[in-house]
Amino acid sequence: MLTTGIRPTDTHTTPQFTLGTVATQASDTGTKSYIYVRAGAAITGAGYVCDIDSSTFAAVMSTTTTTAPGTGAGKSVGVARVAFASADYGWLQVYGSGTVRTAALAAAYTNLNSTATAGQVDDDATAGSEVIEGIVLDVATGASAGVTAGWINWPRVGRTL
Repeated sequence: MLTTGIRPTDTHTTPQFTLGTVATQASDTGTKSYIYVRAGAAITGAGYVCDIDSSTFAAVMSTTTTTAPGTGAGKSVGVARVAFASADYGWLQVYGSGTVRTAALAAAYTNLNSTATAGQVDDDATAGSEVIEGIVLDVATGASAGVTAGWINWPRVGRTL
C-alpha cells in the first residue's frame, strides 16, 4: 500500500497515526517501507537499529540485552531515520535502501549482530549476541563507527551466537 502524507524524518509528541501502521513510499530512488512506533527511550539518531515490541509498538535501541532470548528474540527491528526523544512517535524504516549504524570495520555482505553499544550492529559474531536478520551492508564500514549504506528487508532478531 502506498501511503501519502508521511514524513519519515518527523517525530511527534502525540500520535499522528495508529501505532503499528506500515507505510510504503515509492519514488525515483526506490521503494521504502516504514512502521509507526513510540520510542520507549531516546533514540540517538539516523541509522540507529531498534527493537520493536509487537504488542505496544514501543521501540528501543538494540543491544545484546534487549535482543537476548526471553527479552527480544524474534522481535521485529527497524532503523531510525532521525533522533527521537523518549516517548516521541515516529517512523522506523523496515524495507529498502538506507543507512545503518555500525561498528568500525563491519564488513559488507556478512551477518550482522547486536552489540553492547545501543543501536549499533557489527559483524564480529561475539558469543551471546544475536544475529540481526534482514539487514546487509552494501559497503564496509570505515575505521570508525558510523552509518553505512545497506539494504533493509523486514529485519528481526534472530538466533543467539
